[in-house]
Amino acid sequence: MHGREVWRYRGRVLERQPQRVLLEAFFDRAEMPFFGLVLRPGDRFLEAYFGDRWYNIFEIHDRDTDALKAWYANITRPAEIGTETIAYVDLALDLLIYPDGQQKVLDEEEFAALPLSQEERLQALAALGELQTHTASPQGLALLSGLRSLFRP
Repeated sequence: MHGREVWRYRGRVLERQPQRVLLEAFFDRAEMPFFGLVLRPGDRFLEAYFGDRWYNIFEIHDRDTDALKAWYANITRPAEIGTETIAYVDLALDLLIYPDGQQKVLDEEEFAALPLSQEERLQALAALGELQTHTASPQGLALLSGLRSLFRP
């Protein structure tokens, strides 16, 4: 919200469209517990960014087995997709989706405290609702697998 870069890392472009980019990146921080998961250095992330949607989605895989750990969606302003960089403004609200379909909304209090316009707040809540609805069924979860389905028209 304040134009401060929080995290920068490298990723490999797997797919690019005018308003969408799919990256592969590897977790580069110390091991950390995260809502029933453990994120470890080397965990593989598939990351989908959109210039026309109010969210991005990360698919998190274990570094040793490549097993799916979870999907993690950031509610954001639409991403700014450049030739060499991707930037987005995180709106605090997040959705963690476990492989069994269980969902956990994170950081609601932080989101509520942000100085957003009514329009931005409604866009963010609509994005969260879209993600929750889309991933509420086994079919929706299957479509998320690999994130490539998000790149179809």
